[in-house]
Amino acid sequence: MAAVNFGLHEVYQQVKSVVYGIWRKKWYMMATTWLICLVGWGAVSTMPYRYESSAQIFVNTETILPTIVQGFGINIDVTRRIEAVRAQLVTRPNLEKIIRRSEYLERLAQNDAALNQLVSDMQADIRVVPLQGSMYRIQYENGDGRLSDRQRAEVARNVVNNLLSLFLEGGTEGGDGSTENAAEFLDQQIKDYEERLSAAEQLHAQFRQENIEYIGGEGSFLSRRDEAKEELRQTRSKLGELRVALDTLQEQIQNVPATIREARSSRTRGAVSEDPLQERINEQEKKLDQLRNLGFTDRHPDVVNVTRQLDQLKKNQAEEQEAIAAELSQSAEAGKTSNFTTETPNRLYEQLMFNIIDTRTQIKTFEQREVEQNKLVGELEEKAKRVPEIQARESQLQRDFGQLRSFYNDLLDRKQDLDLQTDVENADGAVSLRVVEQPNLPTRPSGPNRLLFMSGMLVFALISGVGFALVLSVLRPVVLTVE
Repeated sequence: MAAVNFGLHEVYQQVKSVVYGIWRKKWYMMATTWLICLVGWGAVSTMPYRYESSAQIFVNTETILPTIVQGFGINIDVTRRIEAVRAQLVTRPNLEKIIRRSEYLERLAQNDAALNQLVSDMQADIRVVPLQGSMYRIQYENGDGRLSDRQRAEVARNVVNNLLSLFLEGGTEGGDGSTENAAEFLDQQIKDYEERLSAAEQLHAQFRQENIEYIGGEGSFLSRRDEAKEELRQTRSKLGELRVALDTLQEQIQNVPATIREARSSRTRGAVSEDPLQERINEQEKKLDQLRNLGFTDRHPDVVNVTRQLDQLKKNQAEEQEAIAAELSQSAEAGKTSNFTTETPNRLYEQLMFNIIDTRTQIKTFEQREVEQNKLVGELEEKAKRVPEIQARESQLQRDFGQLRSFYNDLLDRKQDLDLQTDVENADGAVSLRVVEQPNLPTRPSGPNRLLFMSGMLVFALISGVGFALVLSVLRPVVLTVE
């Protein structure tokens, strides 16, 4: 218990010595306090008054237009639009526009540095505060000491008024530039795909023109090849039949005499039948006339074939006539040995000879036809190897063209949707804004609270004076008691 009393006594003596030391330096304390108070109060009194102006806006987000366009798959985010307007409201271009509209602010922005500082101060002093019930408050407080109190009040009202106009314009215009950028991008893409579609279409047309004989389906080209093969088979079959017939005729003519001997009185002049070879020549000439009447040119395969057969028949006819003349001459020479008989040409022999000549002519014709048809079949067989490649290439071209057309149509649909959305967003009925409170001209400063600052300065001065006196008493201590 004695130890506790001793501790309290020591504390009491220590506090007493501190208080006495401060009291001994009371004039220093008072001088310091007054000095700080005078300097602080002077500084507070020179602080310019700040004037604040504000306005309130009501945003109606429950208009009928967003409900209507939802049926088209378009959602209008009114809140997002308002937030975008709030973010753009304090951007540098808008603030520079406001500064140019204000005579006092434009006077302060004398150079780039002053303009940058003024824009920075305005961005810090402007506030767009959302309130309850879709309400927004626009506030601006000006405390620039280079302006008078009246000028600061007018600047505050003018700035809020300009901000209110920009807010209304941004809320009703709709769109933040991204829609225009998207439209430009889609237009460029549509133009590019139009050029690519045109190039693909020209490439497909050129490919079809270069491979016209292959285009039209696999069946059409291969059927022509099969038809050529069938014609070649028929030609070879007919050629074989003619060769058998020629061998038969040659065997028969060996047993038939070329002439027969008859009494001179018994020789009569009967009606001579028309030459079969001449009949074939006439038939070929009629056929040639018919083909030309149909409009076929001399280069047409059928015209060329008929002309070749006609020439061959005429050649055969000339050879036949020469052979008959020779044989008749020989028969005449043999008949000179008898004055009572004469040898006349054997009609059966002549008929067999005519058949042999005709058969040989047909064999020559079909041999030539076989050569041509064999060459045609070989060409078609060689070309048929390219059919899969050409079909694959054409399928690829058609597939590429189809994909390009699909992308192109999709871009057109997106462009139409974007145009509709842009028209809806730019419509005045999307957002309804109404000014509830117009910007006011402040008559009283909103700050600073000079009484509060002076009171705080007084407290700070007293604390500083006591502290200064305490420091002096510690530096220059005195003896207070015997202990």
